Amino acid sequence: MGATKPLPKGYPVNPSSIGDYLKQYRIAHGYTAFEISLELDVYDSTIYKWELGLTEPTPKNIIKIIEFMGYDPRIYNPLKIENYELT
Repeated sequence: MGATKPLPKGYPVNPSSIGDYLKQYRIAHGYTAFEISLELDVYDSTIYKWELGLTEPTPKNIIKIIEFMGYDPRIYNPLKIENYELT
């Protein structure tokens, strides 16, 4: 009897943009936007803009995101949500 836990607030269940995938990864791994911004060498406000769909990362930044995450989330997304309960 495995109890499922609810999805964290703001977790994109059906990601459709690179910003959604980045937010999903960030929340799943416990990163703050500031921590991700340090890794990607951008402002934390840039991370929020990507996650909210206000702007899109440049091709150069998409490469940085893929390198940071270790995979291209548009092709392969290993994050699974079956351990979460949709509320």
